Amino acid sequence: MKKRNKQKRNTGKRHRWPLLIGLAIVVLAVAAITVISRQSTAAPKAKALASAVQAVNNKRYVTVKVGGRDVQVDSQTGQIRPLTPEEAQQLADGLKKLLNKSTDGLVQEHRPDGSVSMDLQGRFQNVVVARTEADGTVTQSCVDEPEQAAKFFGIDPALMGVEPKANSSSPQIQRTPAKRSLQ
Repeated sequence: MKKRNKQKRNTGKRHRWPLLIGLAIVVLAVAAITVISRQSTAAPKAKALASAVQAVNNKRYVTVKVGGRDVQVDSQTGQIRPLTPEEAQQLADGLKKLLNKSTDGLVQEHRPDGSVSMDLQGRFQNVVVARTEADGTVTQSCVDEPEQAAKFFGIDPALMGVEPKANSSSPQIQRTPAKRSLQ
């Protein structure tokens, strides 16, 4: 009888292994399907979240009028928003006109007293420029070359219509601590 009992026990164990393997395969299949379905639903949610974060970032800037100009300032940190490419182009165009040293189109005017005058048409200017640094200090300089202005503002010299020179003189820069108002 003992032999018979041993054979019955072995037969039962043999039938359990295929069942356990089948159960493991089913569990793995269900887990794989769950992961795939979560990833496919997570992608649109991630895109929606990214667009919501971008909208919040755009909303955190408030427009303040400073010196007759609208300036966008971060409402949380008080930092000025960096220049957009369009704003950098506008800045470069304005400075380009003032720093123009071309004599093309300028006409000498001889006066009856023998003196000669010329309308410079806004060219040959020295321009005082300033910017606010991240630490709140104001940096100012006087520039008379487009390369100097581009270097000061950190914009591409090509926007100013010039190629950067290797030996261009750097402008004198003066830093002034920002005045903080007590509120």
